[in-house]
Amino acid sequence: MTRHASLAAQLAALKAAIQRPTEPIEPLKTNWCTVAANDNNPEELVDKRVERRWSIRPTLSEIEREIEDGETTYGFHVDESGKKHKITVAIGNLQFSDGTATEKAYKYGPDGKVVMDDVQLPVGAMLKTKEAQERTLGGDGILSSSGIYTKIYKARHPGEVKRRDPELVRRERAEAQTRTKTEMRQELADAVARTVSLPTTKVYPPGFPWQASNLRELFMGVEKGRKGESGSIAWQDISTHVVEREVWAETIASLSSKDKVTLHVAETATSLSDFGGSGHRRTRERRGKTRLLALNDNIQAAYKKSAA
Repeated sequence: MTRHASLAAQLAALKAAIQRPTEPIEPLKTNWCTVAANDNNPEELVDKRVERRWSIRPTLSEIEREIEDGETTYGFHVDESGKKHKITVAIGNLQFSDGTATEKAYKYGPDGKVVMDDVQLPVGAMLKTKEAQERTLGGDGILSSSGIYTKIYKARHPGEVKRRDPELVRRERAEAQTRTKTEMRQELADAVARTVSLPTTKVYPPGFPWQASNLRELFMGVEKGRKGESGSIAWQDISTHVVEREVWAETIASLSSKDKVTLHVAETATSLSDFGGSGHRRTRERRGKTRLLALNDNIQAAYKKSAA
């Protein structure tokens, strides 16, 4: 073992102190818990994906409506020989290429890699179309995957609840916006003062929130997304992170002022001579090594005391 490697092994406590957790808790990019072993075989999960709903705009019904009610606009296209052709460039809100329009799209570059570029659309191609992935398929109906939650928790599914009259909701909101908080509090106090006896309380059966209709979205701990991108933080991970940060905070606070200064310098120092003060380089390196070893011992003792 070399001299520098031996010194690095002796300063393990100092290294841990410099790398102590200080940042806020970041959500894990997986719904697997870090305190338990994951025995999944990677070969069994290769090429497996979660099927998702595709959103394509305009939809077929929107296209049919524009064709039926929209006004047709004509234009011209000039071909390679210079001859002009009359073409349809719009039907209502639907727009079509005249051969000069471009849109952002992916294509293969000269080196074989996929790059973003302005791609020229052929004559008649529909413009401003959109295609994107929506939520995970499943859970649309009461008897689908959402039904397991209504059965386990014995609650009513949002789809079985009758909606309130939208006009009544709009009027209530408009009326509430015209009154101040003070006026509403006074109205409540007057109503309580006029009430001789409180009316009986009607207890409704348990139910889920109105949104989302896909109840799986309310239980992110059991939700598995594509490539592990979803899932909630396990409580074990949160508690472990909090405890570690509290122990290190208590450890650093118990150090002396001299040790705190040395630790601060160690976070940005590039050599042992940065700790030795003035004098010859070898003398400064010897002093710096002594200070680091002393700081390491003090940190180790303080950490054991705080973690006990």
